[in-house]
Amino acid sequence: VETFLSCIRSVRDVTPDGFAALKVTALGNPFLLERLSTAITESRKLLAMFDVNGDGVITKEDFATTYEALFTDADDRLPELLTRLDPFDKNEIDYIEWSRLLRPEDLPRITASCAEIGPLALACPSDEELRLMETMHQRLRTLADEAENCGVRLLIDAEQFKFQPAIDNLVLDLQQEYNSIDRTDTPVIFHTYQCYLKETMDKIRLDLERSQRYSYHFAAKLVRGAYLHHERCAAIKMGYDDPIHGTIEDTHATYDSAVEYLLRSYAEDNANVEFMCATHNQKSIEKAIQLTREYGLDPNEPPIVHFAQLLGMSDNLTNTLGVNGYRAYKYVPYGKVDEVMPYLLRRAQENSGMLAHGGSMELDLLVRELKRRMTPRLLGATA
Repeated sequence: VETFLSCIRSVRDVTPDGFAALKVTALGNPFLLERLSTAITESRKLLAMFDVNGDGVITKEDFATTYEALFTDADDRLPELLTRLDPFDKNEIDYIEWSRLLRPEDLPRITASCAEIGPLALACPSDEELRLMETMHQRLRTLADEAENCGVRLLIDAEQFKFQPAIDNLVLDLQQEYNSIDRTDTPVIFHTYQCYLKETMDKIRLDLERSQRYSYHFAAKLVRGAYLHHERCAAIKMGYDDPIHGTIEDTHATYDSAVEYLLRSYAEDNANVEFMCATHNQKSIEKAIQLTREYGLDPNEPPIVHFAQLLGMSDNLTNTLGVNGYRAYKYVPYGKVDEVMPYLLRRAQENSGMLAHGGSMELDLLVRELKRRMTPRLLGATA
């Protein structure tokens, strides 16, 4: 925690109104995140069971019928549940209200009334696991408090698929509190969306709707994704569907669609949106800029879109963005060398494929610049 606090203060001192990034797995046991992610996933599957006719809409009648079959306390709890799950009396139960009700800390109480022990009951966290999760949550709140006090935006990085549902749960809680429209004019907590995942556009739409319903700023970092090989191997090993898009073109399309959707939501629906395009893909950057112009937006006042690239990579993009007045940032590893070395090695491995997807242009630029700098010396040496 102290290293992250130091990082936030350094951002305040060096780049006021800037960003600090963190990984939740650095704040607790990754196995705990995996356990809670399993429980959250099973709770989603449980909700799907209430969709009696498979039309994607769960009416109160559908919910009541299924609840009576699955739980033993329907007579006592069902009326209250229906009121909480359909607060606007639309005769429709949706995942946003369901997720507010069925939080990890609520699962032991809820599963205690299951008619049979099923996957959700087996995934239910123990009291000790819930205590450790609360400790992790408090560490995040400590960092969020510091970021808020320092005027720094806090990026919560996306991680491996098996950890992500628990991370989503933590981040959405923080956003609802720290990004509240009543509390701040600009968001503090930014979530990260990996556009190589098939589910990403649905997640963005759902989370934006959630932010509008509960009056807080939607804030996001858009990336393509960093765990492709690992995720595909894990899907094969565990026997579930590959969560990754089948082609790089599909990933590009998702990324550009996410950018367009968020800009359109801001321009046409007056949504409270702010996001970062964290990408080395020149076409995606150009498309984002083009869209801001088409929608008649000034991307900086108020800040709507930011751009970022890794330190030492795609400097031609970062410099061009900065020179032209866009909010451009460099992602700088922070910490002691021995602590950040595993991260640096992983990033080197992840980006080894860039030469095949646009990195060759950067290499050409570097070679040309090297030749330009060396030519006067060579001419001087031969004169």
